[in-house]
Amino acid sequence: MIQLKIFLTGGTGYIGRHILAELISRNHDIIVLVRSLDRFQHTLGRLHLLEAPQHVTAVIGDLSKPKLGLSANDYKRIQNSDIIIHAGGPMNIELSQIEAEQAFLNPAIELAELSEKIHMKKGLKQFIHVVGYMSPYNEQNAFHNLDAVLEKSPPYEKLKFQADSYIRKALKPLGIPLSTVNPSTVIGHSYSGITEQIGGLSILVDSVRRNLMPLVPGGKDYWLPLVHVDHVASFIVNLVQTKELASNTYYLLDPKQDSPSIRSLIRQIAMEMGVAPPFGTIPLALLKSLLRLGIGKLLGIPKESMHFLVKSEFPVTSKFEIERKNGVRTSVVPTTLPYVIADLDFRLSHPSSEHREGFVQRRRSKLISLEKENHGTPVIFLHGTFSGADCFVPIAKQLNDVNTWLVDLPGFGHSPRHHHSSLMDGYVEAVIEMIHELNRPVILIGHSFGGLIAAKVMERIDQQIRQLVLLQPVLHPIHAKYKYAGVTRSILKLISRSAFRKTLLKANDFIAYSERLDHYSNYVIHDLKSARIRSTNAMVMSALTQVQSFQLKPELWNAQKVRIHWGDRDAAHHIPERFKHFDTTFIPYGHQYPLEAPHQVAEWLRQVLDLELS
Repeated sequence: MIQLKIFLTGGTGYIGRHILAELISRNHDIIVLVRSLDRFQHTLGRLHLLEAPQHVTAVIGDLSKPKLGLSANDYKRIQNSDIIIHAGGPMNIELSQIEAEQAFLNPAIELAELSEKIHMKKGLKQFIHVVGYMSPYNEQNAFHNLDAVLEKSPPYEKLKFQADSYIRKALKPLGIPLSTVNPSTVIGHSYSGITEQIGGLSILVDSVRRNLMPLVPGGKDYWLPLVHVDHVASFIVNLVQTKELASNTYYLLDPKQDSPSIRSLIRQIAMEMGVAPPFGTIPLALLKSLLRLGIGKLLGIPKESMHFLVKSEFPVTSKFEIERKNGVRTSVVPTTLPYVIADLDFRLSHPSSEHREGFVQRRRSKLISLEKENHGTPVIFLHGTFSGADCFVPIAKQLNDVNTWLVDLPGFGHSPRHHHSSLMDGYVEAVIEMIHELNRPVILIGHSFGGLIAAKVMERIDQQIRQLVLLQPVLHPIHAKYKYAGVTRSILKLISRSAFRKTLLKANDFIAYSERLDHYSNYVIHDLKSARIRSTNAMVMSALTQVQSFQLKPELWNAQKVRIHWGDRDAAHHIPERFKHFDTTFIPYGHQYPLEAPHQVAEWLRQVLDLELS
């Protein structure tokens, strides 16, 4: 394979870093335009690279400035490029006119000038421009002035598409092959669903989860074209490697007949969120007018977001031709959509996840986990109610050399709800499926409700559980006040941070006021902004009031591999008599002690875990 010299803009952005990862894997020589080396290093960390490979170089610049803000030496250096990939530009549909000019039109002018210099010097093999599916421009109308069509468009769209027009007009007379890539609304990875950029589909998810979509915008004839971010990156890199391409436009979306209508999409989001589906429709023109009048700001729905809903179809022949040549498809994966929705839902509630540095988020079978990439036996943590994988990060950081997997159980964190007919069996089977997929023995650690699930899992697949560690497990029915899930759900929607904190202290869940209590209270209150997570907590708490949820046979367990860690100040739970023969360590804490005292828990785990670190 011929190694090409590629100049990439936007390489630290959402789409750009996936393109960068693909290019790195193909060993091309890459120069990446970045505003800051710190951000570039952060991007390398996200790509799981400690440092840039030898064939990757970052140059400091700014797309909006003359000569891209580069030093004279760097500007001369990029003139040796074979291909330019322009993926730079913010994803912010609320940009002002001036901001949009700086973000889109100014870079187009500078890159067109650079392309001409390269072409006169050595011949530019291809210019790849990432635009968007709403652009009216194509090869047939490249020299037409379609500004009148864009007159009512928001500045973000208008200037982005004027930049598309400018580059087409500048490159065509020079004979430079131009591949214009028009992604539709970009969503998360085609398997994991991870969507690191809040925007696009998240606006719809947020509106549905807040019950602001009782009426479908536009009705059944409208749709929102979608494409997975990794599919965008792989398509662009396949363009790089396709020889003798003529200028063309590629719409990265599925045919309309193969895509859900906006009604179907909103119904699916509502089902995943656990909220009522829409009961009617509203004309799109009327909705746009209402949003322009100020209702949009009041509700937190940008009026510009409605521009991405369409009735029209788009030409996909050129896309299919590239896919056929490379043997790949870029179709949306329907089974991944619940993971995209859950991931966006969590990120909307928890916009900051900086404390996760050093962890990799992955989909494992039907669950999402945060993982420390170490050798040795996987140590899988299952959380309790009002919790998630993130809550165990402080413990996992203390076990920095251990192969820790912090799992979000279905309906919590980033994992979508399960749709099993039995609530409890759905949790057990999701964990079993993940362990079967691993195909190796694991250590299972469960806290509270997670302890109950861990115990049920061991009863089903004893041979694959090397060790079972139960941290304050719930082993008996809880108070009947949680019996009615609807009531609990309503209370959770209204509870304040201070009230929740007082409840924790009164019940001895936390034994003292501390920074960790504040941190956990903030986490839960943010978590409960999600209708999905409120509903999940309420349903699980209801199930835990039922005797049939605790059908365990501890007399059949291998006592040699079971350890219990118990906070003896827990006022609401106890260890039933039939579990008292297991090796148990008592500590002076309450029910949520793994979150209150993570350092002490990590120390104890180091002493008791049967680890193979090689």
